[in-house]
Amino acid sequence: MMFDHRLILLATPRQIGVLDWRPGRMHWLGEFRATPEGLNAFHRIIARNAGLPVVLVADTVEEDYRSEILPHVQGRARAELLGRKLRQVFRNARFTGAWRQAREASGRRDDRYLLAALPDADWLTPWLGVLHREGAPLAGITPLALAYQYLLARLRTPSTHVLLACRLGNGLRLSYYHNGLLRFSRLIAGDTPTQSPGNAAEEIAKTQLYMSGQRILPREARLHVLLLDPTGQLDSAQAPLNADPAFSARAIDLATLARALHIPDDFLRVTPEVAPLAAIASEALPLNLAPADLLQPHTEFLWRRGLRAAAGVIAFLGAGMTAAYWLHAQDLSDQAARLAQQVQRLESRYGAIARTFPPDAATPEQLAQTVTLAGRLDRPQTAVDTLLATVGAALQSTPGIVLETLRWRDDSLTSGQARLEIDAALVPFQGNFRAAMQDIEGFMRVLGAVPGVTGVSLVRSPVNADSTGTLSGKTIEGSAANMPVARFSVSANFAEIAR
Repeated sequence: MMFDHRLILLATPRQIGVLDWRPGRMHWLGEFRATPEGLNAFHRIIARNAGLPVVLVADTVEEDYRSEILPHVQGRARAELLGRKLRQVFRNARFTGAWRQAREASGRRDDRYLLAALPDADWLTPWLGVLHREGAPLAGITPLALAYQYLLARLRTPSTHVLLACRLGNGLRLSYYHNGLLRFSRLIAGDTPTQSPGNAAEEIAKTQLYMSGQRILPREARLHVLLLDPTGQLDSAQAPLNADPAFSARAIDLATLARALHIPDDFLRVTPEVAPLAAIASEALPLNLAPADLLQPHTEFLWRRGLRAAAGVIAFLGAGMTAAYWLHAQDLSDQAARLAQQVQRLESRYGAIARTFPPDAATPEQLAQTVTLAGRLDRPQTAVDTLLATVGAALQSTPGIVLETLRWRDDSLTSGQARLEIDAALVPFQGNFRAAMQDIEGFMRVLGAVPGVTGVSLVRSPVNADSTGTLSGKTIEGSAANMPVARFSVSANFAEIAR
């Protein structure tokens, strides 16, 4: 069901009426005769409203209805089945349609269809030609009896078997509805003598007999007849019908019809033919007689409208996201501005407090040096006697080594160790450098084995092992006083030793 702006056309072989309808509002644009002047006036109306979808409601004597029970199939199989059945029943009729109304409750649970056709619809060609030339999207062609079905739904008629006898033009239309669904309809033309109550009641009785004979209406069913005629010509048929036990008749006045359709009484009184059009205007068309080639413009119209709707939704979402991001950015900007103001206030307060401080007695560099010196003074002093006792023990174990210089440095603030540098010599030295190196290595091993020593390294060796150096010397003979001395330097690291 689509609630949009559309044109509803009521077409008869003699004329066509145009209703401009939108939800909550309608405007009757007039009736146009099937003459060149009427076609031109109708063309102007369609040209002004070429972008609106069109629903054409056909009201003609030449219409046919058949009820069929067909196997329950779906999809492409259903379309092929209905196509074959429509061609079989209605031969070469162009305007045909099938409506699946219900499904059987027992047996194979087949589907019950209503097949309908307009066998002779050449009179529609001029009106359809105008719609085609203007590119008006035709949504469908449906019989007037289907519009009356929606009119009955608005009237809330509870009866199972209802016959609506309606005269809104020059003819009398009799439509039968079973449980609110269309089953049969016929139009008695205006030149048929049905003006007297006896003739109208007689036509209704004939229709009841025909439907019973065709098994459309059960023989024992009591038919509830609704009489709808703004001119009041059918009101007098109510008494003869109620006298027959096969009927129960009731007349519907325009006031009741106007309240059901939410239409002003004066508007409905002037144009009573809009009643079925207003009832079907907002409804879907379960029984569409238009061929596929006539519905192609409406399919394209639906695609265009769907694309525009999708574009509108995307644009709306994009605008919403843009607005959300903009508001978030504005919030962040406000927060940044508040933080900047807070920082400025804190800096101003700090500056005001700092101006009250007394003048500094020393520079920051001097304060740093003072703190470093205080830290060094606070640390425990290295036990020098322990270092000397360690070196003495090592020298005693190697009597050939004579101590010349002893230096130590406290690196406890940086590395947590004390560094000891020893300058010594081998006395006496016989000129055997291999033996001298062995004695030095023995001294270093003894020194390294002392508890607290973390590393011993040879700083200066009595032998120059550099490959780029030159070899020089002389052989000295004589007393021990004239013998050479093999000097070397050793560095030892001690763990922090506190007093």
